[in-house]
Amino acid sequence: MEVKYRGAEAIVETGLWLGKKAIFKTRNKRGYRHPILEKKLVKERLRSESRIIERLISSGVNVPAIYSVDISNNCIIMEFIDGITLEKALRGDNFEKYLAQTAKLLSLLHSLNVVHGDPTTSNFMVTDSVYAIDFGLSTVSDDNEDRASDLRVFLESLDSHHSEISGRDIFLSYYSEWSRSTSVLEALKILELRGRYNLMRG
Repeated sequence: MEVKYRGAEAIVETGLWLGKKAIFKTRNKRGYRHPILEKKLVKERLRSESRIIERLISSGVNVPAIYSVDISNNCIIMEFIDGITLEKALRGDNFEKYLAQTAKLLSLLHSLNVVHGDPTTSNFMVTDSVYAIDFGLSTVSDDNEDRASDLRVFLESLDSHHSEISGRDIFLSYYSEWSRSTSVLEALKILELRGRYNLMRG
């Protein structure tokens, strides 16, 4: 197996599953927690993540298929999306197309009451269309501030890595096509004002 990513939450590796290239995502154990509590929390998190992905798949959302959930080894085995990250794709000429697809994809998640939790430009893959990946921090929520937090994370990622394309307005214009977006965009304004206020206060 080949390690693709080693983070605080999980190790992501590629390998073969029944002859197909697959992603093996193993959640890290936290040594500072009591072993029984740690086992319970990891088990709950694995089940939550897999249920959310299955919910999205059943609604036709572009996310990786789940092949297996191995609770004993803290591992989810899922489809390998053969493409490039949105971060790389936005450096090409079709950045507006990909921003539009990402905005529509994120609004679709939100319409299904799924909050991604970490929708950076690294957590979307581009093939013939855009896929959302890495639902390790995802939750089920119908709270507009939670949805707005997703937008804020994405926009901060966009500003940090792609300031040259001025993608904020493009992204928000496509997100606003969702019929229930108005309340989320209002919540985003409040979140960003709160953030600026806290920065001013130091």
